Amino acid sequence: MPFEAIEALEKAETTVRNMLADATAASKQRIANAREEGERAVADAVQNAERELAELNRSAEEKARASARALADNNANRKAAMLAKAEARAEKAAAFIVERIVNS
Repeated sequence: MPFEAIEALEKAETTVRNMLADATAASKQRIANAREEGERAVADAVQNAERELAELNRSAEEKARASARALADNNANRKAAMLAKAEARAEKAAAFIVERIVNS
């Protein structure tokens, strides 16, 4: 009986070692799979963030261009108005000077 018990014990130890090796291999595989999934998730998040950033940049550039155009148009209108006023005042000033010269 002791020999059979030793054989049974050795068989049980071998079985346990095999189970432990299988469990270790399965755990390592799960860890590798989880790591790969995590890396894919990070890569996807980076791509999404880059796309979103590109869209935000494009939108900001469009708004800046529109704002610059509006400002340029406004400045052109103000310039035209100021020029018209200046020309009107120049005409009045010239008429005033001519009147002063004629009346002197």
